[in-house]
Amino acid sequence: MQQAIATGIALVYKSAYGRGPTKVTAHALPGAVVVVLEDVTTPAEAMLLELGETDLVDTVHARLQRGLAPRLVAVVEDLTGRTVRSYVPGLDAANGTAVDTFLLAPAVAEA
Repeated sequence: MQQAIATGIALVYKSAYGRGPTKVTAHALPGAVVVVLEDVTTPAEAMLLELGETDLVDTVHARLQRGLAPRLVAVVEDLTGRTVRSYVPGLDAANGTAVDTFLLAPAVAEA
């Protein structure tokens, strides 16, 4: 399941950015899924970073992540069978890394 989540999240990013991260790992915990994405910086973002525009890259990337939230959440919900109660994105533009954290609603106990 963890590999399927990593692949699904990478595909969402690729469809939005034109390229996906080069390394994605997903970690399924009892109440959360944490996805670590490396080399997420696009060529355009890399150029902006070289120009010292870290804040701009952070702002644009954060806005895009919020826009992608429904698609990212759907990947996790579909593959875990659990409802995502909160999506918490994070980015370290200077290092080209991001972490997407999905907090899961409690599992429904079967009768």
